[in-house]
Amino acid sequence: MAEMTFYMDETGNRQPDKNKDRSREGRDWFALGGFLINREDEEATKWRRDEVARELGARRPFHITDMLAETKGFSWLGRLTERDRRAFWIAYQEFLCDIPVVGFACVIDRPGYGARGYIEKHGDQKWLLCRSAFDIAVERAVKYARLERRKLRIVFESDPPFDPIMKGYFAKLKEEGLEFDAGRSGKYQPLSAADFRETLTTVEARPKSNRLLQLADSYIYAIARGRYERKFSIWRDLCDHRKIANFAVGGDADKIRAMGIKYYCFDS
Repeated sequence: MAEMTFYMDETGNRQPDKNKDRSREGRDWFALGGFLINREDEEATKWRRDEVARELGARRPFHITDMLAETKGFSWLGRLTERDRRAFWIAYQEFLCDIPVVGFACVIDRPGYGARGYIEKHGDQKWLLCRSAFDIAVERAVKYARLERRKLRIVFESDPPFDPIMKGYFAKLKEEGLEFDAGRSGKYQPLSAADFRETLTTVEARPKSNRLLQLADSYIYAIARGRYERKFSIWRDLCDHRKIANFAVGGDADKIRAMGIKYYCFDS
């Protein structure tokens, strides 16, 4: 059976009890996700990424927060004329919308998570917020892979102390399935452990320099920020080009609920 890959990155703080970052007032999230791509499309997408980097003069790995802040390897963006800056972003966003991928993610509102009493309820389980995001995002990706009659492998950005934890989440899904309450999650059509074993193949940690993870970084950031800021330009472009799971699964309300982007602990 053919295979696809879920390139996953994270954005925001994964610890649920971390103090708020005042620089992100009103949009305090933790999210895991990125995009799915067919294995046969990966090499051409890597080649296109390198071509675009040369055209844009980007000598460092694409990292969306550095690009937006014009810092570190992208401080040179701040020295461009406004016309050239606009040209850079137009070209980069067109590239993100042109690659053959579909964005998947779970985005958790951290203040909403705390307001629901989950921090007190789960005590010292520091990684629960990340485990929830991982399980939800991967389950939805698995559903899509099964719809496409493909196996699914996971590639995530390496963080050495955290890598064994992520791999443990993956193993638990295959061994035990989801930990969510079956009664409350029934409307999402949850998969069984057998479904995960049948579809998931491998999980791999790769460095930030991985060319496809660099692009997944832009996708997950846009998906998270877009929930708080509907006019965020990268998010709007991805939606306009139907690069988000909600469009890929057909637009039906039940399918979006079960397979689309999951926004968790939001008030509305």
